[in-house]
Amino acid sequence: MNVPVLMYHSVSDNRRWLWGHLSCPVSVIEDHVRTLASSGFVAISLQELYDHVKHGAALPPKPVALTFDDGYLDNWVYAFPILKRYGFKGTVFVNPDFVDPTGSLRPNLDDVAAGRLAASSLKSTGFLSWAEMSVMEACGVMDIQSHAMTHTWYFSDDRIVDFHHPGDPYPWLAWNARPERKYLWLNEDQSAFVPFGVPIYAYDKALSTRRCFPDPSLADFLVEQVASRGGVAIFGQEGWQDTLLKLSSQYQSEHQLDRHWESEEEYQARVRYELSVSKETIEANLRKRVNFLCWPGGGYNDTTERIAEGVGYLSMTLSSKDPRRSRQNPGRIARWGAPVLQRGTKTLYRSGRYLVSMLRCKQGSRLHCFTCKLLSGRDRLLFRIRLANVNLHE
Repeated sequence: MNVPVLMYHSVSDNRRWLWGHLSCPVSVIEDHVRTLASSGFVAISLQELYDHVKHGAALPPKPVALTFDDGYLDNWVYAFPILKRYGFKGTVFVNPDFVDPTGSLRPNLDDVAAGRLAASSLKSTGFLSWAEMSVMEACGVMDIQSHAMTHTWYFSDDRIVDFHHPGDPYPWLAWNARPERKYLWLNEDQSAFVPFGVPIYAYDKALSTRRCFPDPSLADFLVEQVASRGGVAIFGQEGWQDTLLKLSSQYQSEHQLDRHWESEEEYQARVRYELSVSKETIEANLRKRVNFLCWPGGGYNDTTERIAEGVGYLSMTLSSKDPRRSRQNPGRIARWGAPVLQRGTKTLYRSGRYLVSMLRCKQGSRLHCFTCKLLSGRDRLLFRIRLANVNLHE
């Protein structure tokens, strides 16, 4: 049986953040779940899927698995109550580095339904706490699994591609500098955790690259140059990047820089730490067994897969570009992204009706493939109209 596994991230109407395209509007996720349920789909866990593929365990006639990456607070505030309302369940992949240390349960849609507060009073920006994950686990609605430890990026080469400046898309600079404040990333401006002007070298996902350690003296020099040229005001000047590139080239021509990379042994030890400690941390806090791993950003390779198997994961997710994703393999989870239309930075999450037709089409129904085409034409027209008039979901 070709069981669809759907991938979501944030569930929120807030699209005004760096990766706002990852936020599926609350009304849309409810439409997806409601339509799946009314169409006869039954939500299963990844363990049930694994047991079916590995051992032939029985599944309901129309199974589907829902997954949520990164452990956003809105998974507790919105996704959990909605799934519970329709008798569905899902999996949340979390990074222990981002877990909020608060010990209390924050209000969610269940509190709204009980009349304890208005929906407009809900706060959903941030990351899950262990207390909230424990409740979701105890209810049998959300299964917490591993997304590795850090979900960050590291320099992979000594080639400069940019410089740290206000509004840049490199929040991981602050994460790496102040990991103890990663859980607050969505609620505070952390850009000043790293001095402006620091060079951004070629980078990659932490688990899939050997880390490069550039000479810090060049960064110190550039930070001083930015300060001497008016501080952050320099970034409003035309050609500021060219100016900093010329200064960095000049410095490198006059100094012998000390740069180095992780050895293969150091790289593998770091990956092993990420995968084993994240697994152990979730197991210790939630008193459960963690068997499934989702690669942060889809960053993995043969080495990391081998290490994950050695650490004790039964199964791990596949990148959307992995040629193996179409095969039913108990050790590899092929997922389908929630259906969207995108144009530039704008994203339209498509309806539950389209989602069901998409799933049935992928499973071989010609009728539903035809329905998908009809709905696609309608949605593209609506998307163009909305883009011409308003900012979607903002």
